Amino acid sequence: MEVRWATIFDFSHICAMLTTMHAESEIELGSISPKKLSEIVLRTINDGAVLVALDDGKIIGSIGGGPATEWWSDDLIFGDLWFYVYKQNRESKAGIQLIKKFIDAGAGMNIKLGHIYNGDMDRKDMFYERLGLNKVGSTYIMENK
Repeated sequence: MEVRWATIFDFSHICAMLTTMHAESEIELGSISPKKLSEIVLRTINDGAVLVALDDGKIIGSIGGGPATEWWSDDLIFGDLWFYVYKQNRESKAGIQLIKKFIDAGAGMNIKLGHIYNGDMDRKDMFYERLGLNKVGSTYIMENK
């Protein structure tokens, strides 16, 4: 198994993979806009950081993202737009290796990784759950050392 930087030649497979990821959602999501999906994946390959995990030369997972800003600041943060490993490959080390190399990519750009702030997350989760919302993910931050 290897992890490498994605190229334009991986574009179609990444788009198909993200369509699979979308279809596997446990909650109902809006429909995919093929134009928007294509534009985002292509832009991220060209201007961001996209990695693919391969097993015997076949793509089994990907992570993509790059620098962005929060709505209140001009300071850059480094975060992902997608992170996915096919179900049948989740027992492999693909996910761990993708994340580690993605973290290294952000560190190489000297940009803070992640986005979500403040404490008391358990209480906030319960607050939203009482309002009928379902937690569908988490965001993590790595502070500079």
